[in-house]
Amino acid sequence: MIALQYLRKKKLKAPVLGLLATLMLGSVAAMGVITPESAAASQTYSGVGTWFDKVGGRGGACGIPPAQIESKNFVALNVWDMPNDFAASPSARPIPADKSNIKGMYDNGRNCGRWVEIKLSDFCSVANGGAPGAGICRGGTWKPDKYNGASLKAVVTDSCGDGNEWCRSDRNHLDISRYGVGQFTMPDGKPAGDLIGAGAWNNRKIDWSFIPAPNYSGDIKLAFAEGAEKYYAPLLISNLPNGIHGVEYFDGSTWKRVAKTTDNGQRFDIEASNAARTSYTIRVIDADDKLLNGGREYTFGRADCAQGSGKCGQSQIYNPVTYTTRPGSGG
Repeated sequence: MIALQYLRKKKLKAPVLGLLATLMLGSVAAMGVITPESAAASQTYSGVGTWFDKVGGRGGACGIPPAQIESKNFVALNVWDMPNDFAASPSARPIPADKSNIKGMYDNGRNCGRWVEIKLSDFCSVANGGAPGAGICRGGTWKPDKYNGASLKAVVTDSCGDGNEWCRSDRNHLDISRYGVGQFTMPDGKPAGDLIGAGAWNNRKIDWSFIPAPNYSGDIKLAFAEGAEKYYAPLLISNLPNGIHGVEYFDGSTWKRVAKTTDNGQRFDIEASNAARTSYTIRVIDADDKLLNGGREYTFGRADCAQGSGKCGQSQIYNPVTYTTRPGSGG
């Protein structure tokens, strides 16, 4: 990572004709303070961008292994919203409801699998680290350059939970993959090139928003994770058109919502649809809290490595399953 700037969200300035609508949104929105739960595709967030080399071999916080991430352009969102508080372990993860005020944009994994569009603004004139409490862009100034307005589309696959200035003091900070930093496109459509190599990064102010998955085609991808066996079915869900807020499984008689116990936003422990535990049927709830594809049902068997009483070993971190679908009721 390189250094970054803490930029507080600008207050919204509604025109007179829009004042009534602004008031109807409530005092929170009127003040320009957006909670993670209200994160919407139409909202623009202002913060700063850093970069990181890669997610861990077993996957980032969202749970998807590197080889299975939809794009090399990916980002991490902040776990915490705790300016100037750099405690090593501020709270358990997932963050409990009684501490929801310290949730960052990662939102306990609820923003995993969503896409963002990032636009560059000013950069810091000097490179500096994210030492806790030392400030951001210290010893330098923010300056515009020819890269202002360059853009990048990237998928959320990880979280920034470190106790540094970046991950605590800028709620809208994005940590961008090193590869992604070299893939920005200028407003005229030309490649921006390697901004880090050109000395034009040093962390930059950014504006970003959630967007639908660009050029989306096909359907979701499913795989059992390591440890899967007859009585334990951790499922990884990726290639999402609009993120994922939950999963429902059919237990043979009714639909039930998976109870999340971790903040691995794309990993869900599901139950089987039959007593023999050989068949599973699920449906997905997207980031708009709507059933994906009108409630489309996905049915599949156990992972090959988990047939009988077998268990997917620790080296088997991604075990694809082939599914069949049928239209859902959308209810």
